[in-house]
Amino acid sequence: MKFSIIATSDIHGHTERFSQLAKMIQKENPALLIDNGDFLQGSHLSYYYEQIKKEIHPQITLANEMHYDVAIFGNHEFNYPIDEIEKMRKACHFPWIAANIQDFAQPYFIKEVHGIRIAVIGVVTHFVSQWDEEGFTASLCFENALASAKRTVQHVRTHENVQLVILSYHGGFERDLHTGHQIDLEVGENQGYEMLQQFDGIDIFITGHQHLEIATTVNGVSVVQPGANAHCFAQITVTIEDDKITHSPELIYVDDSIQQQTFEKFIQWKNTQIGNSKIDLSYFDFFSPRFQSIPYTQLIHQMQLHYTGAQLSVTELPYHSIGGFPENIRNGDVLHNLPRANYLKVIALTGAEIKEALELCAAVFAINDANEIDFSSMVHSPDPQPYTYDCWGGLDYELTIAQAVGQRVTKLHYQGRKIQPDDVFEVAVNSYRATGSHQFTMMKKQAIREVTTIIPQLMMRYIQEQSPLEITLASSFQVRK
Repeated sequence: MKFSIIATSDIHGHTERFSQLAKMIQKENPALLIDNGDFLQGSHLSYYYEQIKKEIHPQITLANEMHYDVAIFGNHEFNYPIDEIEKMRKACHFPWIAANIQDFAQPYFIKEVHGIRIAVIGVVTHFVSQWDEEGFTASLCFENALASAKRTVQHVRTHENVQLVILSYHGGFERDLHTGHQIDLEVGENQGYEMLQQFDGIDIFITGHQHLEIATTVNGVSVVQPGANAHCFAQITVTIEDDKITHSPELIYVDDSIQQQTFEKFIQWKNTQIGNSKIDLSYFDFFSPRFQSIPYTQLIHQMQLHYTGAQLSVTELPYHSIGGFPENIRNGDVLHNLPRANYLKVIALTGAEIKEALELCAAVFAINDANEIDFSSMVHSPDPQPYTYDCWGGLDYELTIAQAVGQRVTKLHYQGRKIQPDDVFEVAVNSYRATGSHQFTMMKKQAIREVTTIIPQLMMRYIQEQSPLEITLASSFQVRK
């Protein structure tokens, strides 16, 4: 006898593509359908339904029609207030679980398939509370994901008479599964490798969060991570023969020939022009906006300084090779470049703290074998992550990568004067960076003031008010060998 278990993860509200994926999943008719978290937040369509339409996301309706069995909380589920999370849970016809959030959700879900009792245990990276910009999770207690998973697996194996245990973890891997080589900082955000090494009792291990595409077997455990943004799903085929249960994982990719669901009003809104620029503000490669000042990043700094009244501005760029604004700018252009619903805070930083922050940014680079500046493999392997690199505006600085880590800031000036360690500046940062995540602990300070309108809406307003846009900010930076 055979049956299939299907898992999705990190869909992030990409319902246009998810609607195609849904048709493929329904044809497979899985015996168990699981979502591994980060289900809604993170797409243009999600922004549209949250900020413009203010309605229940249509992806929930689609998930109900697909008869999902269970979902695991991801970190982005907690970008919403608790009452909004409760509305989402009530709208879903399936339970949401998380063993490591005390008194908030059920720790596991059990389903019997052809006489086989299957347990699905859910855990989410306990770093959620560190990334909480609004204090939404203040009433919740997140236990270490590894410790909670280990205890819950033991409990289920001992007390629930199950034949198959699935650990569904909204987190990823700190080491390569087959070589053991470190691929991420071992700080606890991703504990998947350690989970596989530390305890037995797992048959199938579903992971996510890192947006990797993995389908493999480790010591008899089927391990999957089904990418992100509804590009693929994981299918584990379970075979029962002579009372022996075996399973094999694979990834199945979206069939682009399937007619995708359309959202006409959303598409119309996304393509609405909101302003224009005197020059093209686009860029066409990943590194150029990270190696020197370009008009687009100067525009972001202008906008942030305009609304905050700060002296300096900090921004991070999404992982795009093509970005910035064309001369005629639409709503969709803003969301492509500024996808996060963060807001701005003004904090006070000393010259010494600014230098420390810039040294953290400079540490992500190295000189590769071709004598070019590239990402340091120990910092950003297997994929570059832009979240630990910022561009600063309002000051002039240089980062020299040939220098030792911690000594790479070789120029740091404000209005033509060298910044001294005890100088103090008002700095505009986004609320995510102000949590102090990714070792930017100097940013975690009491805000002098805040602008509570989210950054994408601020940029839309700035474009509408200031068109035709003109770059006037006189500051620059350069990253050199």
